[in-house]
Amino acid sequence: MNTKRAFAFAVLIPLAALGAYIALAAAPWHRRPAQHPLSPEDSARLWQESQALFSQGHYERALVDALDLHGAYPGNQLYIQMAADIYHRMHLYREEADYWEQFFDRAPNPLGACPQMGQAYWSLGQDEQAVNAFQRCLDRDPRNTDSIFFLAHALEGTGQSDRAGELYKQGLEIAPDYIDLQMGLARIELRQEKTEEAKKLALAALQKAPRNVDVLLVAGLVYAREGDLRQAKQYLQEGSGLFDGYLDFHYALARIAEQEKDIPEALHQYDRILQDAPGDRAVVARRAALIAKQ
Repeated sequence: MNTKRAFAFAVLIPLAALGAYIALAAAPWHRRPAQHPLSPEDSARLWQESQALFSQGHYERALVDALDLHGAYPGNQLYIQMAADIYHRMHLYREEADYWEQFFDRAPNPLGACPQMGQAYWSLGQDEQAVNAFQRCLDRDPRNTDSIFFLAHALEGTGQSDRAGELYKQGLEIAPDYIDLQMGLARIELRQEKTEEAKKLALAALQKAPRNVDVLLVAGLVYAREGDLRQAKQYLQEGSGLFDGYLDFHYALARIAEQEKDIPEALHQYDRILQDAPGDRAVVARRAALIAKQ
């Protein structure tokens, strides 16, 4: 995922847009946090109220209380974490990242912000900042296998396969049965044409986690690479049945359908991808090319 976003600033703001901006600025979660100390009773009330509202899905109202608590006690890690969690649920990833940064800088155990801090940057499409955040998490504890995985996965996602592969191997030396690390390394080996090594990892993982969608995907890709399309489809269809929203299954099944000259099935898979990713230009183009051949 290497999405880059450019921002343009207009000189004149249309009245409708200006009105929307004013409404947003006046929204309750943009209220200035309380700067004065709160009494113990008020603090306890706001904390309980914020937690209750959060559990009920009333995130905007929960955030008002959380920001009041944070404003009164800016060093309290519980209030920082609560605000970050609420921003995440509201899909306000910029604010979420800012609060996880505060947590990372102030909390006695900074790893409480990991991997959420890096994931917030990833959700913003800020891949470099995400990799940097995952690296900082790993620097705090170089033997933390979760931190190793998230950094390796981010590097893999930005095309840095060699470095990602080394990290996956490093993690597996510490935790040989960590399936996500195993499948990460298997994906790298597939890209490096080390199909047999990838197959060994996938088949071993299938024995332990036969319904793990990442394992089923890698197994399907391995058999497709070997030309055993029947076995590949079995794994891919099983994985798709478990998690239909995992679009990698549909990409792989579409490619196999094209290999088998099954145009209706390929179109079916491409249509399924476009339901969730209507802006995928490569799929749109491929689908149009197949229709033209019919």
